[in-house]
Amino acid sequence: MPLDIPAFPAGWSKPTVPQGRGFRIELITPLFGGGVEPGVNDESFPFRTTSIRGQLQFWWRATAGARCGSKEDLRKRQSEVWGDTERASPVEVRVVGWQASSPKPCAHFDKDSDKYRSSPTWHEPFTGCLTYALFPFQGQLEEGRREIKRQPASCIHQASFELEVRCPDELWPEVKEAIRAWILFGGLGSRTRRGCGAIRCQEFDLKDRGQLTSVLQAFLRDPSPGRKWPTLAGAILVGPENGKAVEAWKAAVARLRDFRQGVDIGRNEGNQSNRPGRSRWPEPDTIRRITDQWLGRHKPDDKMPNGFPRAELGLPIVFHFKDRDDPPDTVLYPGPAEDGIKRDRMASPLILKATALGNGNFVPLIVLFKMRFDAPFLTSVDLRQGERSLSLEKPPLIRDPRLSVYANSPLNGRSRYGSALEAFLRYAVSQGFVEIQA
Repeated sequence: MPLDIPAFPAGWSKPTVPQGRGFRIELITPLFGGGVEPGVNDESFPFRTTSIRGQLQFWWRATAGARCGSKEDLRKRQSEVWGDTERASPVEVRVVGWQASSPKPCAHFDKDSDKYRSSPTWHEPFTGCLTYALFPFQGQLEEGRREIKRQPASCIHQASFELEVRCPDELWPEVKEAIRAWILFGGLGSRTRRGCGAIRCQEFDLKDRGQLTSVLQAFLRDPSPGRKWPTLAGAILVGPENGKAVEAWKAAVARLRDFRQGVDIGRNEGNQSNRPGRSRWPEPDTIRRITDQWLGRHKPDDKMPNGFPRAELGLPIVFHFKDRDDPPDTVLYPGPAEDGIKRDRMASPLILKATALGNGNFVPLIVLFKMRFDAPFLTSVDLRQGERSLSLEKPPLIRDPRLSVYANSPLNGRSRYGSALEAFLRYAVSQGFVEIQA
């Protein structure tokens, strides 16, 4: 059965065509990627139908698919709704009537004499906390900083299109669920879990915060247990309303940036204005112990346990040590898959984004996919320097109460299970976000 999601808002009419339904989709935060080449805008056709189908299938798995009891049941039902290599899908999706502004670079590199500055200059609105979410798009310099290896990415700031959906009436409740979840929690292109490419659709607009709360509660009331694929929703937090989508987006991203890197939360205050203080997270000292490398004043803290709690927030994580006697660049990846093959990525279970209200305002959302805090979903990591995996003689902690009790731990008082995810949600609540209760 579909979720008990409230009907269209009063005053809005349902689509009346039995099998064909049209929805006007509008971009509310800039779109990165979306074309055939990953991370690159396609000016000739910015919105690929196949990508949107993929998004709808993902959100179908997170909603209607959550009621399948196993991966085998999920695959069977997914093929019935969305098709597979042996059967065509009864659901048709088309993009028509699109409009889009020309792609513009999000940043550029400036020179100091004969070398480029190590960090790019970001263009509006990508300043402040948004640079934390957009680091994959910042470009790259050649070693020595005399040449640009990869220019900063371009993005589309304004766009809209008509999404036409045709499906049998008996499948519409499940497809509608996926569309609504996609509009509320997803988006277009790259880095949608960090708020890029957020969208709105007037047919699904929720007139105010109260109606939004009712709809979000329905996603939390779903009795389906956590599955081996992302499902909605473990927790949903809503921040204050704002008249601009980008400002609402910034409010969500700022919470995660400050939790991970903020002074007196994720790190100590620095002695110099341009140099951050020492991290309060255990990962840097864990790497120093494993490699037996550190600058004298960076000797590992004996009271800090070996651990990688931030792995729960998404992988990979690149650790860059600036001092010569500290370790070289080291990257944390998820542990090998069940078949032993190395993995290079674990998508974050967190969504940080802006969503639109029918009253013209926007609210920041923080969404956690369904999981149990007392049962870790990530059990191993792979620490590499280049292609070489470092030996972890004793498995480091990822989620453990010991990560919450050492001095100045960012988890202290925020997570009894030693979970960075749980601690982040509690931190966001302390900063003005409200957790929706089922």
